[in-house]
Order: sequence, then C-alpha cells, then structure tokens
Amino acid sequence: MKLNNKFWLFAVVCMTFTAAVAVTLAVLFWRQLNPSEQHMLMRLFKVQFWYFFSTGVFLFTAFGFTLDWFFRFYIIPLNQLIEETQVMNTVNPAHRLKIDGSREVQTLARLINVSGDQYAAAKNIIDQTVESAKAKTEAEKNILATIMAELTQGVLICDTVGRILLYNRQAQRVLNKVQRPGSAENSGEDHDLVTDGFVGLHRSIYSLIDRNLVQYALKDIQVKLEQKKENVSSHFAVVTQNRRQIRVETLPILDEDKRVAGFVLIFSDITHQLEHAGRLNQHLKTMAKNLRSSIAAIRSTVDLMIQFPDMGAEQKKDFLENISAETQSLSRLLRTELTETIGFANSRWPLSPILATEFIQTLKNEPMATADVALDVAECDSRCMIRVDGYSLVSAIGFVRSCLKKELQTDCSRIRLTAPGNLVQIDLIWKGEPVKIETLRQWSDLSLTEAQKGYPLTLKEVLDHHHAEIWPHTDKTNSGEACLRIFIPMVQSEGVPENIRHVTLLPKGRPEFYDFDLFNQGGQTPEMGQRMLGELNYTVFDTETTGLDPRGGDEIISIGAIRVVNGRLLHTETINQLVDPCRSVPAESIKYHGLDDGMLKGKPTIEKVLPFFHRFAQNTVLVAHNAAFDMRMLKMKEKATGIRFDNPVLDTMHLSAILHPAHNEHSLDTIAKRLGVFINKRHDALGDAIATGEVFIKMISLLNEKGIYTLQDALTASQRTYYAMLKY
Repeated sequence: MKLNNKFWLFAVVCMTFTAAVAVTLAVLFWRQLNPSEQHMLMRLFKVQFWYFFSTGVFLFTAFGFTLDWFFRFYIIPLNQLIEETQVMNTVNPAHRLKIDGSREVQTLARLINVSGDQYAAAKNIIDQTVESAKAKTEAEKNILATIMAELTQGVLICDTVGRILLYNRQAQRVLNKVQRPGSAENSGEDHDLVTDGFVGLHRSIYSLIDRNLVQYALKDIQVKLEQKKENVSSHFAVVTQNRRQIRVETLPILDEDKRVAGFVLIFSDITHQLEHAGRLNQHLKTMAKNLRSSIAAIRSTVDLMIQFPDMGAEQKKDFLENISAETQSLSRLLRTELTETIGFANSRWPLSPILATEFIQTLKNEPMATADVALDVAECDSRCMIRVDGYSLVSAIGFVRSCLKKELQTDCSRIRLTAPGNLVQIDLIWKGEPVKIETLRQWSDLSLTEAQKGYPLTLKEVLDHHHAEIWPHTDKTNSGEACLRIFIPMVQSEGVPENIRHVTLLPKGRPEFYDFDLFNQGGQTPEMGQRMLGELNYTVFDTETTGLDPRGGDEIISIGAIRVVNGRLLHTETINQLVDPCRSVPAESIKYHGLDDGMLKGKPTIEKVLPFFHRFAQNTVLVAHNAAFDMRMLKMKEKATGIRFDNPVLDTMHLSAILHPAHNEHSLDTIAKRLGVFINKRHDALGDAIATGEVFIKMISLLNEKGIYTLQDALTASQRTYYAMLKY
C-alpha cells in the first residue's frame, strides 16, 4: 500500500477512535443528568449549536493537522531511514542519508552517516589487505584465463549433462558457425543473425553439436576408462556453415574418485590439412602417370635399339633424340611437380614464410653469421618467399663461416642472394681455394655446437629440415673467388594466415566468460519457482519503439539484451539488434532514442529478429524495467511471428516498490542513482538492459533481507504492488 493511502487510513482510524471515545463520554455524562438538567442542556446546545459545531470542526481539523505533521516528520522519515540504511548496508555502501524530518530523525541520520563513513574507512583498509593477499593468486588466474582465451584451438568444457561451463574465444568463433544436421544455410541478407544455438555459460552444447556425436564419443571414452587404457580421448568431426572441417577431440574430466565429472572439447580446423592432402595425392598421381609414360617411352626406345643393333645412323639418331626429349621431360617434371609437392609437405613443418630479401636483411642483426660481411641481392624478385626456421638457418651460416676459418684459414667477404628459377640461392663468397666435396660432406655431419653452444643439430639436419642443399660453386666471371651455394626451395606468396597470434594484454580482471566455480553449482530443475533467485539464469532486456501505444500500431525498432548467470552480467553474451519497423519513426520519438528511418532501413524485420531473441532467452527468467510495456510489445507480434514468450517475468519497477515503499519515485534513473548504478547509454536498448541488469543484481540481496528468496516469492510480492495494476 502506498504511504499516502496508509496516512489516510491511519487518520480515519484515529479520528474514528477519537469520535467514538467522545461519543461514549458524552453518553455517560448525559445519563448522569436529571431531566431538568438535560432539558436545560438541550436548550443551550440548540441556542449555541454553531458555536459547538465550529469548535468540534476546529478540534478535528487541528487533530488532523497534528497527525499529518507527526506522520510526515516522524513516520515517513523513519521508513525512509530504514530503507536507505538497508541500501547503505548492502548494495551501495557509498550511499548517505539525506532525509527531511524532525530534529531527532535528522540527528539519527547524521549519526548513521558517521557510522557509514567509519565503516567505509575500516572496510577500505580490510579490502586493501585482502586485495594485496589475493594479488598473486588473481594474477595467475588472469594469466591462465588469458592464455585460454588466446589459444588458436577452441577449448570448451561441459558438465555431465552437456551444459557449457567454460569456453574461449576461438571455440565461440567456431561453434557459432557450426551447421546442425538438417539446418538451412544462412541467406545473405541475414548473415548477422545466428541461425541455430548460442555459445554461452549454462547453455547446452547439444544446441550446437548433434547429441549423438558427443554421446558416442563419451561412450568410447567410458569403454577406454574401464579398460584402463592410457589414451582415453575420442575424436569426431563437424562441419561449419561455410563447409570447413572441424576436428573435435573429446577428453574426460575426472573427480577425485575417478568418476566422470564433465568433458572437454578441443576444436581444430583441419580444412587446410585435408586440402593439402588431396592436392598432394593428386600431384603424386599425376607424377606417377607422367613418370610411367616417360619411362615407358625410354624403355621401348632402348629395347628397339638393343633388338636392332645394326640400324642405320639416321634412325639411331632419331631414337637418341627421342630418349633425350623424354629425359628432358623427366627433368622438367622433377623441377616443377616434385618441387610443388615438396612445397605441400613443407606446410607440415613449423617453418615461417618470409621474403628472401627480408631474411638476408635479418642477417645484418646476427653478428655470429655476418659480421663484417657485405650483403648483395642480385636477380631476386622482391616477392620471392622461402620458409625458414630463422634461428637454425642463421646458426648454419655461422657454422659454415667458422669451418672456413678453421679449415681454410679464410672467411667470407660477401653473401649474395639470387633466385634464377624455382630455387633461392644464398652464396657464401671468399677469395681463395674452393671447398672440396669430401670436406663439405664432413662438415655436414658435424654438430652446430661449435657455433652455438647447446644446439646439437648437425648441418645436414638443418638443411634437410629446410629441404635445402649446399654445394661448392666456382664463379667463372671472377677468377680467384670461390663460394658455397645454399639452395632453398621457393614457395608461393601466402595470404594472411587465419590464426594470427596477436600480442596479448593481460586484463585487470578475469575474462567474463570464465567461471572457475561452476562445477559446484546446482542443476536447473523444472520447479523453477522454488529455486533461489541467485541460482537462476536471467535474460535482462529492453526495447525501443516508435511510440508508447502498442495497440495503436507502434512498432519495436531495437532490442537489447544481456544474460545474467551466477549473479554476473555476461558482457560477451548480448543482443543489440536494430529492427526495421516498416513504417516511419515519429520525430518526437527520435528525440529520445536517436534512431531515424535511415538507420533502420534494410535491417531485419521483427519477424526475423523475434525468433532469434526467443532462442537467446530460452530457459531463462526475463527481467525488464516496466516489463508490462515491453511484454505487451512482444505479445502484439505473436500472431505474425508464431513466437510466444512464456518465460517467468520479473519487473525491477515492481521490485523497487517492494524494497522501497516509502519512496514514490521508481523510474530506472532514480533506482540506479539510489543503488549506485551508472547508466552509460540512456534510451539505448542494450545500455538500458545493462543498467537494469546491474540494478537487478543489487536488488537480489535486498530482497533476501526482506525474506524474498525464491522466484515464486518475488512473483507473489510483485503481484501485491500498485504497479501490478498497470495495463497497456
């Protein structure tokens, strides 16, 4: 009941009681008088009626004003004092009492504010001590969470019933594109809407991946556990909407009793590997066919020459020319097809693509390899690329220089880069005698440890790793100079890789899509009404519309929503969708939300957005401020979309009236200010939804203070408020 109604009820009761007492005393006094005294009193009352009536009205008026003064300066301030003290002691310790009332009430408010200041100072000291003690542990958690977030592989953890408990960004990117069996492909105009399930905490993995696939993997794991096998992982594959192949590795999570407490899914994109394997297989088939053809031609020609040794010189010349042509064909085959096939194999090695000219430039910063050596680039396209392990290849060059100094007492004067064909050539040039083949073979079997301590690879192993070779070479144009030439296969220019490793900045807090305590949370049951408010999952939402008349044709132009799980807003699980209302937006509405016709034209219509929002809010409690209006806007679209929202609904306006009945103002701005919530974007659907979510989270503890613990308690209390009578 509102305070004004309480006042009038209190006043009527008091006046009625006073009147009843006065009448009772008058009756008792009347009965004590004899008839003559009664007759005289009646004559006096009739003569002085207006005097007695005016006196009675004055007394009742004075009594009423006294009650009003007492109610406004003592009763109302005391109620406000109780409510605001609860706010200060729970959700907003920075709040201070500013109450108009009697001198005693104001003195009490000042004392409470002083106690609040003292409490805040003591709490600040305690918080600093606690934060200092937690800093190291929290930093380690942040590092772990950030590493998980930036892994190139998608990682996702579920409990035994398939609810998502942890996921990283890569898993979110992959799973939001997974194509369910039988689902339709996205149309181009609606590419910004997800056509199936969502990745989010406490959502089911089976809305994203076929249950049969996961269950088969879990059964396979269970069999391996029972057989006590060392490798208990299981694999299956899923296909994304853009036809990418994703390999999923499933691993069990065991508790202290070695029972399955959940499972981990690790996602790897194997599309490129499969493409490389297919192309490699095709090239090998082509090579085999061409080799067989050339060898068969050479063999038949040789057989004829053996069979007819006395053939004429002209005919023998033709046969030899045929053999020569086939030999050249084989040579070309080895230079092109085989080199390209090796290029496919290179993708399996952890080698990084780099421009050949850039690699030569990096040698300038490596004194062990190129100190006092001139670098020369000749006959090399600036786009020419090679795949290298920079550290090992630079170490190999430094090792060769050290061998030259040790064996030949000479050193390189310059290093030259050329790329005349499909091979990149790096020449180590010096003045003096060339290196013999036998000496070079000895160097190839030596370890590089002489150049780099603790690096046991041999020169041959490094070169083989790069599919490279090294040979002596003599430059006929410059007599007196010798060189060793390193041949490295050239690779085609590569595009920007999909999984780029960016520099990671550690956040101050734990990333919001991680919850390390979720294994200990209770499961969701059909008896939602009996569950504690802090255990439920919520979708807090808000709509922006063309006007305030749902039945008069006003339409939704924006829907914003955010999920609340375990009392936390999940800022990575939001909706902020503009809607084309298929009508003009009035100028008076644009003043509030700033959305005009140009901004809404071409956006999805409500018939496409509402099913998307319905899936987002599935199995959650809806929360809104002045929810009756938003729910009416949604209900008006049931017939057109076939979508019906039967979720339980909580209204922060109703809850505020429950918590603070002494306050008459319960707008979102007023409640937010009262509870210490900052609204970033007002009259923006997502901004208002986030503010409403923060307000609602703070209200939960206040509701518990009033004995409202479950969803049913909150719904029952909401039905008793004045605002429950509002209809749209």
